Amino acid sequence: MTNESSLKSCSYYVVRYVPHAEREEFLNIGLLLHSSREQFLDCLFTDDLRRVKRFHQQADLEFLRDLQSHFEQQIQQHEDDLPGFLDEMQQSLSHLIQIAPARPVLAAEPQAQLQQLFERFVGKRQADFPMASTRMRIKQHLVEALRHARVFDDRRFEKRIPAEPLTHPGDPFHFDFGYRTAPAAGTRGGNLKLIHALSLGRDHELASVLSLTMGYIREKQHADLTAVVEALPARGDKTAGHSLRILNDAEISVRPLAGLTAFAASIHEELAQIAGTSN
Repeated sequence: MTNESSLKSCSYYVVRYVPHAEREEFLNIGLLLHSSREQFLDCLFTDDLRRVKRFHQQADLEFLRDLQSHFEQQIQQHEDDLPGFLDEMQQSLSHLIQIAPARPVLAAEPQAQLQQLFERFVGKRQADFPMASTRMRIKQHLVEALRHARVFDDRRFEKRIPAEPLTHPGDPFHFDFGYRTAPAAGTRGGNLKLIHALSLGRDHELASVLSLTMGYIREKQHADLTAVVEALPARGDKTAGHSLRILNDAEISVRPLAGLTAFAASIHEELAQIAGTSN
């Protein structure tokens, strides 16, 4: 039985295909789920285009097929202001694609709730639900692992850490999470440890940003960064392999999702050491 105190307040938005608005006829084709507490927004769109074709013979199937990747890209580009992005989408998408008003829902895990609501309001997908191949999905897996290890809500574990105080004035970048370790004997403060999620296959530019940003930070203090990624590159995946090389060259640790349980547990142990040194 789910503990009600662990449920997160979320909002979901049904996405509709409306080829003839004057008839007030529509077909549910997708769903968005937003959790402000988790800084989470993700989407799922139907891949059953035959169903759409039956509903509207003139449907542009290529356009509809691209909606999943289009919304994934838009979500990542607007990560700093997800509520603003949702407002913008509701106002701008008013013809062929419409987003219904928000509806509240409580969720233990937003990603799982998204899939459940999609099946309820849109239907079964022909293919499996998208894997953790976007930064948002990878980050959500990380959050759940941190919460399970009793790290996420620890007051010493910081969220959304601005890079500006660590690099140069005007730096707009934010790290997902971070903390300081217990100080070593004879020193004042512990080491800064930062954590950031990214997809090796999709976030080549982000890998470069992390490399450059850590270079600036290390000019001022000792700091470590762990990049949480979907998985290590498969043989022949040149894009993911290049992203991994950028991170390795910058001495950024890489942690695949498969190793998150042990990673989160190690953070819990380090935070416990901090508590021990302060007693």
